[in-house]
Amino acid sequence: MDYSPGLRGVIAGETEISTVGMEGTSLRYRGYDAIELTKTNTYEDVASLIIDDNLDGKLFRQSFSTHYKQLLEDIELVTLINRLKLNQHPMDVIRTAISYIGEADESNKLDAASKVAAIACLTIASYNQESSDKLDEEYVVASSLLPNNSTKQQLEALDDMLILYAEHGFNASTFAARVTASTRSDLISAIVSGVGTLKGELHGGANEAAVELINSFKTPSEAEEGVHKLLENKKKIMGFGHGVYKIQDPRSPIVKKWVDVLSNTEESINKFEIAKTIDSIMDSEKKLFPNVDFYGGLLLSELGFAVDVFTPIFVAGRSVGWSAHYFEQRTQDILIRPAAKYIGIEER
Repeated sequence: MDYSPGLRGVIAGETEISTVGMEGTSLRYRGYDAIELTKTNTYEDVASLIIDDNLDGKLFRQSFSTHYKQLLEDIELVTLINRLKLNQHPMDVIRTAISYIGEADESNKLDAASKVAAIACLTIASYNQESSDKLDEEYVVASSLLPNNSTKQQLEALDDMLILYAEHGFNASTFAARVTASTRSDLISAIVSGVGTLKGELHGGANEAAVELINSFKTPSEAEEGVHKLLENKKKIMGFGHGVYKIQDPRSPIVKKWVDVLSNTEESINKFEIAKTIDSIMDSEKKLFPNVDFYGGLLLSELGFAVDVFTPIFVAGRSVGWSAHYFEQRTQDILIRPAAKYIGIEER
């Protein structure tokens, strides 16, 4: 039996949900180009497509709105979130908040998935200094994360980000969710498995590291000198290259465009110039392209989010992908149980 460390290149299952990195680039959700979807559809439409193969987000939008408003009125939940926020990382808070749901009604896939998304968004919004209780009719999910006074441009930018985060094949967190689903466990347990896996810095923390790197430099020239030193010292620069995409991460240009559009202060313009300087160096020195996390962290900063809620926002977007994979794995009803290569002592 062949051995592949980390299961790299191993086909571990079948899916109709997405294709990632074909021909070195491209991302498709059930046959639709995800990049084109950001131009013509909202996150709610894409969520419905991923969950139910229907590119009409009306039912997801209605269900999400209902759950979000009900959860806002759940005093016990709000109290729990506020208590946990005092001494726990936002990823731990969102994991516990999702567990609070218990077992969701899985007979209605869209409704169950929208409830998971709603409690994730509610938890993230609790970190905003301003209220986020008014939902925009067009960008419902994005508006639940941003303060009530946010502009349409800000809502559209975050909506695009959520679409690009929504699904990405058999990545580590999705595979963890599918393993849980394969045991015939419930949806919420599978989602919590995904959250716990995404918390690891090798999976969900690249956007945080990228912003921290950008913020460590005051000027583009300082960034140029600093990044060259990091490379000389064999330090890893987070936010570049990808395990599946070989030519380009197709999501990155969309995010970079929004950073350019929203950067309208001297400070934000300077940070964007620093980011572009780092990008240029990584291209010329290492032939590495930026993945969605590099400019993604900068976009989330520009939208006013604190660094420690970047990965929870990833949870909010990816929750529909996890849910879709959960339901697909349950339909296939195959227990995932790989073998291990023993490297210990043969006998004692």
